[in-house]
Amino acid sequence: MALAEAGAGGDLVIADTREQVANLNAEIRDHRAAGRAEHGRTVATARGERIGPGDRVATRHNDPDLQVANRQTWTVTSIGVDGSLRLHDPHRYGRDPEIPVDYATQFVELAYATTVHGAQGETVESAHVRIGEHTGAASAYVAMTRGRDVNTAHLVADTLQDAKRQWIDVFGRDRADLGPAHARRQALDGIDRYGPHVRRRPAPSRPPAPSMQSRGPSL
Repeated sequence: MALAEAGAGGDLVIADTREQVANLNAEIRDHRAAGRAEHGRTVATARGERIGPGDRVATRHNDPDLQVANRQTWTVTSIGVDGSLRLHDPHRYGRDPEIPVDYATQFVELAYATTVHGAQGETVESAHVRIGEHTGAASAYVAMTRGRDVNTAHLVADTLQDAKRQWIDVFGRDRADLGPAHARRQALDGIDRYGPHVRRRPAPSRPPAPSMQSRGPSL
């Protein structure tokens, strides 16, 4: 509930896995919608999410023609009769892009919460981090440095002492401690963030190594 309230209030919420993020996004949207009627049209995505005006969303596929990039975040300002979305980014100059319904249903998702990979490079006023058994030291450091003013860690504990123990355990844990299942999730998140077809620059050709043969003095 605390994370849902934080996300509904506009703060960034960060979690370990995409499954956790999906659940948090649904909870945050439900919290925002509680006690008020849904105004205007909504679009149902292939992920099963419902998107409406005012929602914070992310585009998840590069499309230069639409002027959108993977993981770029927006606010939905309106939905057309055909299901197209009008998106707004206050930090972007130019006209707000209009996203056709085919792209919207496949490549737009709620973005109230994100994974640590998704939060890299982002700076907000306040960030909230869900601490769990898969949270490692590097992830916690990245997540807890996203907020300029406030960074809050959330964990479930029976006592204050238990909470302290969990917090200490996080910073004594590295990726190797989390097992192959976590490594697989990290790899999938990396592909999800950077794409499977990253082009590598060819290695520069090396000049031939100088000869190591020595010569004696001329007589």
